[in-house]
Amino acid sequence: MKPVLLSRRAHLLLAILSLPLHASAEEPLPLLTEADLLIDIPEVISATHLSQKLTETPAAISIIDRRMIETSGALNIPDLLRLVPGMNVYHIHSNKFAASYHGVSDDFPRQMEVMLNGRSVYIPLLSTVVWEALGITVNDIEKIEVVRGSNVPTHGSNAFLGAINIITRSPIQSQGTEISTTQGALSTETYNLRHATSINGMRLALSAGFTQNDGIHRYQDSGLTRRLNIEAVFTPTLVDTFNVSLGINSGHAYRGNGNEANPAEAEFVSREHVAHYQAVQWQHIVNPIHSFQLNYQHNYLDMETPRFSDAELQALLEADFGALPPDTGAQLNALNPTGIFKDSEVGTTETHELEYLHTIEPSHEVSLVLGIAGRYARARSGALIQQPNNHWIDETRWRLFGNVELKTLPDWVFNLGGMIEHSSIAGTAFSPRFAANYLIDQNSTIRAAATQAYRMPSLLSANSSYTLHFPLGVDDDIYTAANPNIDPETIRSAEIGYFSLFPDINSQLDLRIFYEDIDDGIGSTFVTATDLDNRYIIQDNVYNWTNQGFEFQFKYVSKASHASSALFNYSYNNVKGDRNRGLKGVQPLDETAPLHLASILLSTKPTVQSSISLAHYYLNHARWLEGTDDRDDDIQYDRTDLRLSYDFAADWNSTLSMTVIIQNLFDKQYSEFYRYNEFDRRTYLQFKLSF
Repeated sequence: MKPVLLSRRAHLLLAILSLPLHASAEEPLPLLTEADLLIDIPEVISATHLSQKLTETPAAISIIDRRMIETSGALNIPDLLRLVPGMNVYHIHSNKFAASYHGVSDDFPRQMEVMLNGRSVYIPLLSTVVWEALGITVNDIEKIEVVRGSNVPTHGSNAFLGAINIITRSPIQSQGTEISTTQGALSTETYNLRHATSINGMRLALSAGFTQNDGIHRYQDSGLTRRLNIEAVFTPTLVDTFNVSLGINSGHAYRGNGNEANPAEAEFVSREHVAHYQAVQWQHIVNPIHSFQLNYQHNYLDMETPRFSDAELQALLEADFGALPPDTGAQLNALNPTGIFKDSEVGTTETHELEYLHTIEPSHEVSLVLGIAGRYARARSGALIQQPNNHWIDETRWRLFGNVELKTLPDWVFNLGGMIEHSSIAGTAFSPRFAANYLIDQNSTIRAAATQAYRMPSLLSANSSYTLHFPLGVDDDIYTAANPNIDPETIRSAEIGYFSLFPDINSQLDLRIFYEDIDDGIGSTFVTATDLDNRYIIQDNVYNWTNQGFEFQFKYVSKASHASSALFNYSYNNVKGDRNRGLKGVQPLDETAPLHLASILLSTKPTVQSSISLAHYYLNHARWLEGTDDRDDDIQYDRTDLRLSYDFAADWNSTLSMTVIIQNLFDKQYSEFYRYNEFDRRTYLQFKLSF
């Protein structure tokens, strides 16, 4: 599903196509200007749902285009996000990934919306994104738009600190067949097939694949995914476009405690998953001023993990409490009929969402988008949301939102937007945004923006509940209790940005200075309750912190036949704050995001058939909220990746590409999240046949 509202250029194209066929060559085409035909500044839709130039958006946006995707050598989607200023990316295990903007996160980053062609892939049951269950690979992606900063006024609560929209390759733009494989480190095997064609005016694309690896040597934390996706685009008239997409994927990935050096004590277990989605979109041009878009989407994810047997529980209890009656493990299982799981990532969740967007562009000076959306989510889990008979817990959310773009003053662009969001479990909140862009010239702008936004408690945060009953005399019961009094998180942010395109040197510069004040952040805290006379855990408003600093991105792309490119990213983020862990005390947050974070991507084509690229990633230090909680040392890395590629012309209409990728070229071994989740030199060989 391509969530692209028709821009003025689309309206212009429609006007051209609608001209009488007998118009003579001497008759001038109305509305055509040089600016309409030659626009070098990239356009995006993710900031407001309006198609806008980067010089006119109310937020800083980074674009990872197809060229960057190919030259980066990234093998998974989160690794691509290392090319975005301020984006923290880490492998929690070999096949579990996380990405957060401005850090202050654990292994379940909660405060960033992630979309696939505009379809939210945020999982209500886990309050995060399960990257390995997206069902696509880097080869399926056309570009990624990343909104750096709160985008709640456009995309709702989940976009609290930022938003990512992954846009896949359209069957309209990419025709033909591709077959590829990747082999290499960690016993990795990947096989992909992509085929796009046209049948009776309908454009179709099918992609399928299989990936597996054995994980790192210490833990053998293997992973496997199988995926199948189909997309169809149909344009029955000049003013209507229908897009239908669906997919299914399944597999497993191991979870455990990477701070334990001994694999037996790390207790890695397999978490299985099955996921599928369906999405339908209808775009319609009413006239050159009005257009609308109607979207429906459905997501489903089921996760399973093993339960402890009686014998396993007996052994665990005796390891902690000494010799016990031989039936104690069986008693423990009997007292907890929903099961005692070896990992908490277990349960089923699904969402339905219907969204209507209406765009009005009465003139070049005024553009307006209005939208309304409703989302129904439900989940059940014997480990996270414990209910009698494993009943479902559900939530309904409604969003009313809009943005107006004004160019009524010379050299100024104003964006005023906001969202009213209502949750059946958390009430109503209004999140406004105001931005003013001063156009220094046609290629440069200075932006000032301010936002106050709210993140509603997720379905998990408001309903998290679990009770572990122990046999009498063994230990006190442990409770995770739902908290009906939890409040929304609040962010007040301000930024000054500068964006400039330098046509003479084929470059662009994006600078952002930011201040973000977050209150009432939601997290776990440990409490003693007199009514239960035991210890228990609740989700509550325990975080308060500020982010302040700056970041920049410089991009250069040569237009020569043997093209070269360069990308430089840097961010400085000074975090101050704390979280209240209750019985565990107050924990400072000052080092829970890297102070300095940088990346470089250099690429060149010595010949038409060959390419060389070098990527470097730097993180000075970070103490993630879980993986580094009890460590004496911090996470830090200085990693260089090399990619070499050569294309062989098999015949007149097919190409065979061979690529060598070496990650961590200089073998500077480092830890990604947990102490013993070690990343060393890894080499991969790729082959791709295109015809």
